[in-house]
Amino acid sequence: MIRAVLAILVASAAFGQTAPAPPVFEVASVKPASQPQQGLDFRVYPGGRLHITNLTLNVILQQAYDVKGYQMAGGPAWMDTDRFDVEAKAEGDPTKAQIMAMLQALLADRFQLKVRRESREGNVYALVVAKGGPKLKPPTGDRSYLSLHRNDPPTQTGVHYSLAGKKATLALIAENLGREVGRPVLDRTGIQGEFDFQVDYAIDDNPESGPSIFAAIQEQLGLKLEATKGPVETLVIEHAEKPSGN
Repeated sequence: MIRAVLAILVASAAFGQTAPAPPVFEVASVKPASQPQQGLDFRVYPGGRLHITNLTLNVILQQAYDVKGYQMAGGPAWMDTDRFDVEAKAEGDPTKAQIMAMLQALLADRFQLKVRRESREGNVYALVVAKGGPKLKPPTGDRSYLSLHRNDPPTQTGVHYSLAGKKATLALIAENLGREVGRPVLDRTGIQGEFDFQVDYAIDDNPESGPSIFAAIQEQLGLKLEATKGPVETLVIEHAEKPSGN
């Protein structure tokens, strides 16, 4: 009997407990962009400082929640047009992940933001092996990385890019290709292991400028992107209001 009463008391106490409050910035300012025609910036500095210049709420959310544009749904139209400046300082020297958690809490407070995550059926690409087989190189060195860089000056027609990696899995290659083609890329090659690779492509539709990223993947890696349907992890904006003050 005593054990039963104690169990009820413990359960009641646990039920009454509230979830710990999310970490917050020591000081923070959110304002409409002071110079909306100027450059864009999103930086996290050592010592817990966050600096955001001239970005839309949509773009800020992508950073705060680590999602891409094609993973966003809902929200008012001004989220894609109105620009904001954010200055915030946290106590101590938090990690970038902690700063992003604080940014989420700040956005919820200042924009009355309510979001949820869900998986939706959407347009995706499947990365598969092309006819003739893969053209992947064995890994060299001990360091693993991926990089994207521009080869030609911005004024040149058909600006060329190179997406390169060392000791990269096909899943990692697929994830980074998604950033370039604007929708999720699912690794369906069935290929295991790590590889070195480089894809050189042009961003315009003129064949004389160089291959598109789709043609380059097939010609240079022996892989192929096929349009299909699949799950897309989506951040759904349920509610957002423009901030009324600092």
